[in-house]
Amino acid sequence: MKHYALCVCSLVLLLCACQPQQDIVVLFDNDAHCAVDGYATMAAMRDSVLEQTPYVAVVSAGDFVQGDVVGSISRGQYVVDIMNSVPYDYVTLGNHEFDYSVPQLMNLSEQLTAKMLCCNFTNLQTHEQPFASYAIHRFGRTKVAFVGVATPTTFNTSTPTYFRDADGNPVYTFHQQETFSLVQQAAMQARKQGAQYVIVLSHLGDDTEIDNSVALIRSTIGIDAVLDGHQHHVLNSRIANANGDSVILASTGTKFQHIGALTITPKRNISCALLPTKDAARSERVCHVIDSVHRLLQAEVQRVVAHCEVTLNDCNEQGKRLVRREETALANLVADAMRAVSGAQIGCIHGGSVRAPLHQGNITMGDVISLLPFNNTLSIVAITGAQLLDALEVSVMLYPEENGDFHIFSGLRYTIDPTIPTSVEMDEWNMFARVASTRRVVEAEVEINGCWQPVDPTATYTIGGLNYTLVNGGASGMFASAQPIDCEPIKDTNVLLRYFHILGDVIPANRYASPQHNFTVLK
Repeated sequence: MKHYALCVCSLVLLLCACQPQQDIVVLFDNDAHCAVDGYATMAAMRDSVLEQTPYVAVVSAGDFVQGDVVGSISRGQYVVDIMNSVPYDYVTLGNHEFDYSVPQLMNLSEQLTAKMLCCNFTNLQTHEQPFASYAIHRFGRTKVAFVGVATPTTFNTSTPTYFRDADGNPVYTFHQQETFSLVQQAAMQARKQGAQYVIVLSHLGDDTEIDNSVALIRSTIGIDAVLDGHQHHVLNSRIANANGDSVILASTGTKFQHIGALTITPKRNISCALLPTKDAARSERVCHVIDSVHRLLQAEVQRVVAHCEVTLNDCNEQGKRLVRREETALANLVADAMRAVSGAQIGCIHGGSVRAPLHQGNITMGDVISLLPFNNTLSIVAITGAQLLDALEVSVMLYPEENGDFHIFSGLRYTIDPTIPTSVEMDEWNMFARVASTRRVVEAEVEINGCWQPVDPTATYTIGGLNYTLVNGGASGMFASAQPIDCEPIKDTNVLLRYFHILGDVIPANRYASPQHNFTVLK
């Protein structure tokens, strides 16, 4: 009887040791995309929660250093400075954390006081992971593990050449076939080290075709919550895991639409709330840092660089994005700029790079950077007509669905029949391999000396555009067979400025009030 009582007492003590004595609160965001004012709200919420419990952590599910002028001008440094003032504890990597190159990401990781976590990013040459797969945080006597995971599509949705050597061989991998098993491995290792709770910081997205967060939950065990990003969705639900246990899946939208609060109570109950940010309190200390950054940016971004006689939209009146599926006057303007400044026969721009409209009236440098925020440079390539026709097939392979590699051209026009199924085949890296049989592009013409002529498969053409697609592979490798031509590596925003000067610093309505009909769809 005495032995039984001792066992009961031991069990009670063990359970008490595993339980927090006060609430644990994890505040989280995802896809902030340089909406830096939201960090003042995040800090105020953190400070407020700290008045109720000492057990608070602040985390991010990725995509924080890219998306607006404050990120592109500083290559992420200003955003990191602001995040440090909150401060954050753990972050995982969104695909856009890599937009300023891997070395710059490593530099930012050293500047960021939060710990970067990512279980599926590996250097193939050293076989090492640049970042820890997980970290265990102590809240009193309770251990909570945070696991980080990036979308495997980062290899394509950032700049592919950042992950390859000079010969085109992969240097880094995102473990496209092993993502879920790596998350499971990290979760189990954390459990073995005493973690009572496992929270995954995920940049997978809940409905992406490859390795989404819903499938992750259904394929794993031992995870209590997945705080997700990438798709910009607002989520707060529960999904059954491989054992049938309930797992929280939450996402805050984008640009601080909400701030998430995951709460673990002393009775081991886990819940999640999405807190409103409109009219919420703001931290004075973080506002001070934000104001300092804005002063640094103000002089540059407010400089007027041109006047636009007509609004050039990237979305329709309902807010539906157009630039990744159909021709717009805005894309025409950028493609014309690439052609005029490069001197190539053809200019091009992919829809994924066009990120903001140009409104009627004065155009500032900030407007230009918001339009093209990725710090790409001008490149010129030579390509055969046959290779160009293949690239056009890749451009429209997903039509009428969105495609970041959907291209609008200057000096080239093409017509597609959407009833013809695409026969584009991709390789194991989801990069273009070949056009197998049927073709959706039924007509393609190049403007030569003011006359439109059919694309000659045996001829060679020059194309001016962004290094991201023409030289670095883009999201699909559609121009991988093109031959680079030496040219001045002008920054993409400066390409637009030079073109504005050619236009007399006025974007004329008689030229850009409507699309130029360089892309036609047969009805």
